[in-house]
Amino acid sequence: MDKGFEIADIIVAFIKGDATPEQIVRLDEWQNESDENKRLFVSLLDETNFDLQVRVRKELNIEKAFNQVKSRKRTHDWRFKRVWQLSLVASIAILVVISSVMLYKGQEVGVKSEIDQGIISGGTNKALLTLSTGEQILLDKQDTLLQSDISRIRVASDRGVTYERIEGDSSIQLAYNIMEIPPRAEFQLVLSDGTKVWLNAGSKLRYPERFVGDERQVELSGEAYFDVVHDEKVPFIVKTSRTTITVLGTEFGVRDYEGKANLTTLVQGRVAVCDSMNKSYVIYPGQQVIIDDRGTTVEDVETAYFTSWKDGYFTFNQATLGVIMDELSQWYDFDCFFTNATVTNLRLTARLKKYDDINVLLDILSDTGDVCFSRKGRVITVTEISR
Repeated sequence: MDKGFEIADIIVAFIKGDATPEQIVRLDEWQNESDENKRLFVSLLDETNFDLQVRVRKELNIEKAFNQVKSRKRTHDWRFKRVWQLSLVASIAILVVISSVMLYKGQEVGVKSEIDQGIISGGTNKALLTLSTGEQILLDKQDTLLQSDISRIRVASDRGVTYERIEGDSSIQLAYNIMEIPPRAEFQLVLSDGTKVWLNAGSKLRYPERFVGDERQVELSGEAYFDVVHDEKVPFIVKTSRTTITVLGTEFGVRDYEGKANLTTLVQGRVAVCDSMNKSYVIYPGQQVIIDDRGTTVEDVETAYFTSWKDGYFTFNQATLGVIMDELSQWYDFDCFFTNATVTNLRLTARLKKYDDINVLLDILSDTGDVCFSRKGRVITVTEISR
């Protein structure tokens, strides 16, 4: 029980942005102890699973244990401040204790929750914001206002994060923020110049609170869609692990996940993509730069297949089932097993709603191809149907 309260306390600190480096290391160690711990942590940050676990807690009659969780207020020297709902934090803490007992001691709870039945729901709007001070803030549906000497940060439940420039000394030094999107999540932000950015699951963006100098540069890993405000004198630059993309004002998508092809897809305007060999490629709307094991190529594409994720859809056109399931697993956080190598190469065309239950999507895929799906918990097995 003591270990459960220790981890609960660390998670509370993490959510409030108070976690020390030592606590973050301890949290990582705990997650690495088992897959159950990792999934528990993710589920505690997921609003749907949180509500389900609250119902389990009520069935267990653990109000006495709940009173052992004490709320604590800490004084910050940070310039940024956030007011958290401590009652919600305390509830999360006690749920960690209960879930730890269930996971490690095999306690019988007397009720069968929907979590045990393996419901796999779609993602939500969620992000972890690391400020230039080092303070970390979990962003979800709660409206928040943060302010420093150079910018005002608004977190709106329906519009994501907006950076508003505060007029002042133009010679001020760059102060960088980092926004990280966990699995089963996405988020939107508006940079200080008005540029809009949509971030997909498993992505990270490093950017200044306020752009200073003769360029606007951000660093991306994962996937994002940019709607860049035009400024001919100050180009917008996106750096990834394999490319440097320079634009003046345009709309384009960038994908740079580890172990996958690097893609730059242009919707409007014009961009120059420089690869790791320092070779530059200028592309126009409807073109895509692809960097993979074969090198760098430019192809004509239908951009909607690569950008519809920001509008709430998965869109596939004769995509292999392997590619489709890989993309779905990133959003729904499940493991996929193919009964043979042939089934991964089956090609399907489909338009799927991101926020539908996974069962709805699997039914649609089953109807469009000679394939069937079976589930056990968060593992989906894919089998080819012989005709």
